[in-house]
Amino acid sequence: MKKYFAFIGMLGFMIANSQVVIGGSTPSSSNTQLELQNSGQKVLILPVAENETILPKYNSSQPDKYDDDATMEAMLMYNKEESLANVYDGTKWEQAFNAKNKSTTWTRASINSTNMTCLSTSDLFGQLLQLCSSDNLKFSVPPNSSQFSDYLSVVRNSETFRIRQKGLYRINFNVLFSGFTAGFDFNGARITVVVVVNGVEKAYMSGKASPFINIGNYLVSTDGVLFLDVNNDVTFRLVLDGSSWSISSYNFGGTAESNVSIERIL
Repeated sequence: MKKYFAFIGMLGFMIANSQVVIGGSTPSSSNTQLELQNSGQKVLILPVAENETILPKYNSSQPDKYDDDATMEAMLMYNKEESLANVYDGTKWEQAFNAKNKSTTWTRASINSTNMTCLSTSDLFGQLLQLCSSDNLKFSVPPNSSQFSDYLSVVRNSETFRIRQKGLYRINFNVLFSGFTAGFDFNGARITVVVVVNGVEKAYMSGKASPFINIGNYLVSTDGVLFLDVNNDVTFRLVLDGSSWSISSYNFGGTAESNVSIERIL
């Protein structure tokens, strides 16, 4: 019987101190206890939470929303609502896999070329017709460019920035546009850039092109400050409005001078 218990004890010790490799046969390090090796189209799927309230240790009454538990430190879960992998640090859940030794306070994208037109007429009693363009500006992040960064936010699609870090942001907008305005009053065409956060208009940047018959190039630079939260979606809506009895047509972006930068300042 003593030999039996001794054998069981030795077997348990060997299992507890063995190295387990999944996806291969030889561990890459003597320090590895559990190792996942990848060859081909194989992936690891993390446990998933629909939102932060499903994450373990969630407690809305706590200032940081989570209970402290040092024994659960280093847990990983994927938060579907935030589209982020989170790691539990023993007190709260934080974003995992942050880029290190790179810019973490700003992101920048170039403004792609887009054309907008406006036709407006009126009489003594007011406006009769206004057919004017309004659309989201489209962006691109050039690959392998040291002047552009994408660690602060993600360009989800050609129109949308998704914010990764909560804070106060400076939004800098620079665009070179060219075209013409032909009108019969002193107002000219008004160009307005609207900063939209999660579908809600938050800030406006406006300017006017010259009235009467005018053909030219214009470079506009403006700044704005907004508080943005994690996973806020930010778009830039461009609106071209004409004055009475005028027609306008302008091409925006598509040049080295045309870009948007979003910088976290606090």
